[in-house]
Amino acid sequence: MKVYLDAVSLYGPGLPGWDASLPLLRGETSYSGGDLPAFASALLPATERRRAGKSVKLAIEIAQQAAQQCGIDPATPAMVFASSSGDTDVLSAICESLAGDDRLISPTRFHNSVHNAPAGYWSIAVGSRQPSNSIACREITAAAGLLEAATQCVVEQTPVLLAVYDIPFPFPMNAAEPITTAFGSALVLQPHATPHSRFSLDLELIPGTSAAPACDGALESLRRGVPAARLLPLLQLLANDMDGTVQLDYIEPHALRLSLTRCGQRGAA
Repeated sequence: MKVYLDAVSLYGPGLPGWDASLPLLRGETSYSGGDLPAFASALLPATERRRAGKSVKLAIEIAQQAAQQCGIDPATPAMVFASSSGDTDVLSAICESLAGDDRLISPTRFHNSVHNAPAGYWSIAVGSRQPSNSIACREITAAAGLLEAATQCVVEQTPVLLAVYDIPFPFPMNAAEPITTAFGSALVLQPHATPHSRFSLDLELIPGTSAAPACDGALESLRRGVPAARLLPLLQLLANDMDGTVQLDYIEPHALRLSLTRCGQRGAA
């Protein structure tokens, strides 16, 4: 199954956007983490921005960066939002309320606890009426989201915006579901090559696993520590402007093989 990649974004501690993260992804500098950069997006209306949690703001940030990179009208693509655990801050707060004496739950918290809340916020912000899917598959969320987005792109012959993102659980739920840090990346996929297309991307389910280290040093720790960061091997190939093949974990006994081929016309990496 082949799609075309028009844009890519990246956001996390020490990763303040695609262009600024290229030296790290290319191995020219070492990754050392740091604080999560302040979200720059003012896309959400003021009322929605006050209600939105970190998970929503991260999803909106990466989606907007990707849309801006290729100049697509953000209301045009269908959407796939993929997160292993959703808004972990809100889920933890709700569990604390339910475990206490006062079991009343804030309507805003309940609203934000729904897994498709980021897709709803994005649709409101950009005025989109396109279909959206919200995916959660624990450690294989990134692969499942990418496969869903590519399938929809090919079957429906429509551009698709994929946003993959995670934030950590606070104490004590972080012990049950450890996510080491916040991380997000978004892709804009097209069914046919456009002037913005950087690579063609072939996806294939194959027998196997990608248990071996896929990145070097601290980036491998990031990849293993955050389900959304399982996209890092793909992002490194893109950053190096290289043809190549990477493999992502999927539902055993399968893996998802991704083959990149540079297009004749593409934006600067």
